[in-house]
Amino acid sequence: MTNRPLLITASALVCLFSILYAQTEQTQSPIDKTPALAPISRKQRQPDRIVRTKTFYLKDGTVVMGRVISEDRNQITLEELNQSPVIVSMYAKKQIASGTTHTQVMSELDYCRKFAAHSASKAWDFRDDPDDFIQAIRLYEKAKQLLSQAPEPDPQEISGIDQRIAQVKADRQIWITEAESRAKLSKLQAQAVIDQRMDELKQEITKNAAELSAIRQTFDRNHKALDQRVSDLDPTFDDLYRSLQQATDNIKVNREDIRDLRHDYRRTYRRVYVRPR
Repeated sequence: MTNRPLLITASALVCLFSILYAQTEQTQSPIDKTPALAPISRKQRQPDRIVRTKTFYLKDGTVVMGRVISEDRNQITLEELNQSPVIVSMYAKKQIASGTTHTQVMSELDYCRKFAAHSASKAWDFRDDPDDFIQAIRLYEKAKQLLSQAPEPDPQEISGIDQRIAQVKADRQIWITEAESRAKLSKLQAQAVIDQRMDELKQEITKNAAELSAIRQTFDRNHKALDQRVSDLDPTFDDLYRSLQQATDNIKVNREDIRDLRHDYRRTYRRVYVRPR
């Protein structure tokens, strides 16, 4: 009976030591045995490139529209958009009429889409059409490249760009066929005009030749008549010459007679005496 409290006390101490040991083991062991998940790497979306376009009037009234390549306080460099070929032009700020500058900001993708459609719409005016088709295809290809480089490309948008490229190429093939037909038609029309003009020239040459022949015949008749008149006038001229020669001789004789008479008069006048009254 005397050892029972000791046993109880010893049992309590053993239980206490067991609890403390279990807590110590739990503290030393890791709380979560599962390995930690690696962080998910997300590709950052690249910001869209910004394109600036400017439209303004020059002081001479010319309208200029283009993509801004560079600009400072003295001049602006543009990629022309209102012409089929790509032209890079520089304008001094003093050339621009004040208050006429309009600036538009858009993404490079929107720029390519907008002006690709613009170039494609100009391709049927039959003025620089090959350049218009090339420009439209180039801009659509650039738009497709920008869409493909996006972090999450949209297949529908890319497919739409492919359809536009295919449509422009098909239109270009149709344009080539029609251009060849127009060239052949223009050649035939030009040949017809040339043939008509040649016929007109032949008629004019025949008419002019007939008129020239008539003029030549008239000239020959007049020339013969003039020769006959000259021949008829030769005796008259001879008679006139002889008459003039005779008149000249008579004048000479008369002049000598007058000189002699004047000499005789002077001699006679000296011998005349006039009595005064």
